[in-house]
Amino acid sequence: MKNETDICGFDRYVLESTGDVTDRSREIEEKLRLYGVCVLGAGDFYVSGVVMPDRTTIMGQGNATRVLLLPEVTDGAAIRIGSFCTVKSMCIAGAETEQEIPDGIGTRHGLLFLGTATTKDWANQTRNSVIEGCYIHSFSGGGLKCFDTGYHIRSAFTASNCHIVRCGAGIYIPHFSEYHEFTNMHCCENYCGCVNNGGNNVFLNCGFNGNKIGFLIDNGDGKACNNSHGSAVGCTFNHSDNNEGIGIKIVGANSGYVFSGGQMFFSKIILENSERIQFTGMNFGRKEEIRISGGSTMMTSCFFGSPHKVELSDGAVFRHRDCIDATGEDCLIF
Repeated sequence: MKNETDICGFDRYVLESTGDVTDRSREIEEKLRLYGVCVLGAGDFYVSGVVMPDRTTIMGQGNATRVLLLPEVTDGAAIRIGSFCTVKSMCIAGAETEQEIPDGIGTRHGLLFLGTATTKDWANQTRNSVIEGCYIHSFSGGGLKCFDTGYHIRSAFTASNCHIVRCGAGIYIPHFSEYHEFTNMHCCENYCGCVNNGGNNVFLNCGFNGNKIGFLIDNGDGKACNNSHGSAVGCTFNHSDNNEGIGIKIVGANSGYVFSGGQMFFSKIILENSERIQFTGMNFGRKEEIRISGGSTMMTSCFFGSPHKVELSDGAVFRHRDCIDATGEDCLIF
């Protein structure tokens, strides 16, 4: 007699672990092609790179499900996401055990949201996909990479409630990928917690802690078109590189960026030739350096736990108001 799941057809969507290193990529893709959904059971699923068709969903059983990129894949991603796709509730790993923090950003990625946009051809791109509740670790490149999806408002990727650790970059947006939203993302112990070289990207309640560089915008070569004008609200940038590293570094951002309602402890700020960088309502900890060369920066209504040295060079414009320590004294030292 058929059980209830057989009768409603749920078993058609389910793929069970074989408990070995067989490449399951094509089996997963076949489920997606036939049914639009692939439900992965508990256990390990090795892949050489799953390519999701548009409007499909992969879901697991939380951290009981692991999708692992086969070690012989040196350039690629465990899962490439199409338009209107969903990935949720699983571990996505570049190795069986968590690896050492990379010393740069490589070419093995966890999730890849990829387009082919240029400034002249930007409209018909990959769009509107979601990742939720995933644990991602041990990729030399981005745990989550978004690349060249363009600046159409609906070329959007929404990610929430994920942990990304021991990767080249937790969230990796190297070029021309906009209107993404990240909520409750914890990117810790990566080379970079986030590389954000796209415009209109928003980060809410995210943690960028214990990375060598917490949050990076880099348009130093002038090629990261539309590289800024977003916000990080309620985020933390703490204990970068064993308290000696950089919490926020912004180079050549020409359209402004807002940091509001967050905190930064034991992490430096470095701003180079960047315009309209704003810090509002921030809680700064102890003894972080602030180095600003060129560009314009404003700090308002910020608290500092100890005197902070501010180094200005190359004609930097720096305005600050109501930035005080616990005694009510201005503790910025120039």
